[in-house]
Amino acid sequence: MTMKLRLQSNSIRLRLKRGEVEQLAKTGRVEEKIIFGTNRDDVFRYLIEVSATVAVPEARCGDRLVVVQVPAEAVAHWASSDDVGMETSQALGDQGQLQVLIEKDFACLNGPEEQNVDTFPHPRAGTKC
Repeated sequence: MTMKLRLQSNSIRLRLKRGEVEQLAKTGRVEEKIIFGTNRDDVFRYLIEVSATVAVPEARCGDRLVVVQVPAEAVAHWASSDDVGMETSQALGDQGQLQVLIEKDFACLNGPEEQNVDTFPHPRAGTKC
């Protein structure tokens, strides 16, 4: 599986494929990593997990790790519905806001079919732009 992570300005966005949405709903956790080199410390991890301590999606970062926590009820609803995603704005005090987005990964309308393995059907598939 290949959960996607996008960091831009003051926002974090995770896009999960079908199997990852199912895994999150069943096990409460999906994790990915990027290996940058040959040393054990040359790894960056990012994960999404269900948490009983948050009321809305919440992100934090630490030593080579980004964690997004989501409430169990929100994950259960999202996984079993046609809802595309979950979004919240996390207050950062005098540093502004962090936008946290968690979305289902839709099939690309253009590009190689191998990119679309285990994705959700695109709502505009079969239509002309």
